[in-house]
Order: sequence, then structure tokens, then C-alpha cells
Amino acid sequence: METTRDRILEAALSLFSEHGYRGATTAEIARQASVAEGTIYRYFRDKKDLFLACVEPVIQEALRRESALPNEGTARERLRRRIKERVRVIRENLPVLNILFSEGRHHPEIANILLEQIAASVSPDQKAAFEGSAEAVGFRPHPHALLQTVGLTAAVWSLVSIGPHMHPAFASWLAPDWYDRLDDDIADFFADAILAPEQP
Repeated sequence: METTRDRILEAALSLFSEHGYRGATTAEIARQASVAEGTIYRYFRDKKDLFLACVEPVIQEALRRESALPNEGTARERLRRRIKERVRVIRENLPVLNILFSEGRHHPEIANILLEQIAASVSPDQKAAFEGSAEAVGFRPHPHALLQTVGLTAAVWSLVSIGPHMHPAFASWLAPDWYDRLDDDIADFFADAILAPEQP
């Protein structure tokens, strides 16, 4: 059963997607949710809190799904598995990722939401284990693991976003089922880019 809070979140996500973070007003969100504007503040401290409530669950679910993946196989197999899962999450939650990446360019406070969520999800033990094992499993050394993680997500988002709107002149270069195979192609591309070359 849909609650008042659910209706507010649904309206907020729709309007954030359509008008951007700054352009979506709480008055318009309230109108679309069929509630009084004051009702929003019974559930959320301010517009930023409402925005966080729209995007946080998606980020947390993405991180949870990636951490639940099996940790077996070669470094390449593990990396491909994580990237394919990230592609699936982005496909399933494109409106939220559209807001984070398109608005984040203009509003650092929005970009910071993504960075803070990812950073908060990594415990000091996990960070130390990652840094200590990266070279051993064949990862190219990178001084900013967080930047690499967010950069990978942004690159995948751009590919998934542009896919359905590919200009016909470029689409003619591609196989008809290219978008359906994008998960595997992206995983291969980034595995080749991130993993160090195998030693003879």
C-alpha cells in the first residue's frame, strides 16, 4: 500500500529528473504528490534531505549487491562480475543516476552525495585489504581508488544513457543487438583497461 511518504518520494524523483535539483520546488513536489507543502516537512528536514531519500536507497542497494557477489574465479572474472552488476543497477535506476551525474556537474553538493555514500560504505579494514591486495590480483596501481570507482560508474552511466538515443549515423556501425550485449562489452572493455597485462 502506497504511503504519503512514498507519494512524496515518487513525485520528488519525477520532478528532480525533469527539472533538476534546483528547478524542482517543494511546492511543485507537494502538488504532484497531492499533499500540502508542509506535509513534506513532516517526513523530510529540507529539500536536500528529500533528495537524499530518493537517491540513497539506490546507492546503498548497488553497493550491497556488489558486495554480495561471489568472490571466486580469476581477477578478471571477479572484475567482470562487478562491472556487469553495476551496469544492471544503472539500467534499473537510470532516473536516479541521471540526476546524480547531470546535476553533479553543476552542484558540488550533489556530486558529494555520491562520493560520501561510497566512501561511507567502505570500512577501514576493506580499504586496507583493497590496497594490500590490488597489486597481488593484477590491478593496475591507481592513487585514487574512490575516483576510479566513481569514474567507472560515470562511464558506464554515459554508455547506458546514450544507447537508446544513439544517432542513426553511428548506430549503423553497430550490430543490431549491440545494446542488449552492452553488459558484456562494457565488462570486457573495463577489465582490459583496469587489469594489468598478464605476465608471460
